[in-house]
Amino acid sequence: MDAIEAVLDLAKERDAIADDLDTYEEWFESLVGRKVTLVLKRKQHTRFVECEVVEFIQGEGWEATSLETDDTYTITFEDIVKGKVRLN
Repeated sequence: MDAIEAVLDLAKERDAIADDLDTYEEWFESLVGRKVTLVLKRKQHTRFVECEVVEFIQGEGWEATSLETDDTYTITFEDIVKGKVRLN
């Protein structure tokens, strides 16, 4: 009986994790099409680049294209957490 309960508990846990992953994936995808400002720092110079997020690449991050030039940038989740990306 304990084995059956353990299997049921694992199935419930798996379902909860799958729901969480779906939520994160929806959030990641929701950034596509949004305008963002990238904060690029080099030594003592800070540059702000207005971009549009064009694609989410699983395992890599988001691809963003500058609104002023044809430059492309890869944004990671870490960049967002560290404040290097501002959502407009």
